Amino acid sequence: MKFGLFFEWPNPEFREFKDIFSEGLEQIKLSERLGFDYVLIAEHHFSNYGFSPAPLLQALKIAENTETIKIGTAAIIVPEWQPLRAAEEIAVLDHLTEGRIFCGVGRGYQPYEMGGFGIDLEESRPRFQEGLEVMMKAWREHKDWTYDGEYIKVKEPITVFPKPYQKPNPPMWLAGSSEGSLKLAADEDILPLTSSMMGMEAVSQQFASYVRYRRDAGKPLDDLSMALQCMTHCAPTMKEALNQLPYIRWQVRAQKALTEKKVIDGKTQGVPYEGEMPEELFLDRTYLGDPDYLIEKFKKANDAGITNISLWMMWGGIEHEKLMRSIKLMGEKVIPELRDLTPPKSVIDNALASEPTETKSGSFTVTGEKLKDS
Repeated sequence: MKFGLFFEWPNPEFREFKDIFSEGLEQIKLSERLGFDYVLIAEHHFSNYGFSPAPLLQALKIAENTETIKIGTAAIIVPEWQPLRAAEEIAVLDHLTEGRIFCGVGRGYQPYEMGGFGIDLEESRPRFQEGLEVMMKAWREHKDWTYDGEYIKVKEPITVFPKPYQKPNPPMWLAGSSEGSLKLAADEDILPLTSSMMGMEAVSQQFASYVRYRRDAGKPLDDLSMALQCMTHCAPTMKEALNQLPYIRWQVRAQKALTEKKVIDGKTQGVPYEGEMPEELFLDRTYLGDPDYLIEKFKKANDAGITNISLWMMWGGIEHEKLMRSIKLMGEKVIPELRDLTPPKSVIDNALASEPTETKSGSFTVTGEKLKDS
């Protein structure tokens, strides 16, 4: 199994960006020393839910302050970018980091954020599909080309430079768990990234769909990879870990407010709401515990086909010192016990033998209520 930290720099108190980013940088540097594999950077705009509007700039700064850790986006919201410009900037970042980056993409799910760019959420799927096609052509085509999409037009024949450092392009991740997203990931050899907040039964179904789509596309089924994002806190005792629940509750409520456009002067109105996830279910779908508890819980994820864990640890204004301790415990006590794990072969066999299940679309809405495709 591989592990990495996920960041979107939530900011309930509207602290200075430089301060919270610098704390995150210290956490990333510690994780590198402890042998974490990667760091993931989200993209969010226009609210204190997450201060991460420039993921490529942030990735470059992280690269300048680290030596070996991989740096990925989770995710570039493709409909919010001019895809040619995105392709160019990602290729430049790939060169400046000498191939330490990977590129997670998604179509997004926040109408408030997209609205700021003048985009309707209903347009996000075709914009994403066209944008990703253009990015791939920019990286892979070595002769002039054009593109005539519904939303994206490249009328003048062009060739885009530089080509990425990694050939033909950086490794790709796809943030999303709808059937369409899983099929795209299978067809294009993209690693799918889903969320534990959907529940392990849904995650298992998603992995099975991914396996079947790979089979149908004639793709190899050995060494499959799938990533799971987990809201995680590791503490010396279960009691200390569970005491961090209020910070997660803020993040969940802020996301709910953002989704419903309840944002005033950039402040998400993160208050309790009707239909909040019951605490028992909440604890089942999050990863809060002491090292022994988390080792066993991550083993169950591996049994479902998960090979990569995105550790979402910074939520709701939790203190830097607590995060540093959590990262240290994960690096010293948890990850060494899981490093050599691979999913059992039976998980592939079971997926191939299973019948397709109609599932709801999925995204990283941590409420676990209405699941949207991203």
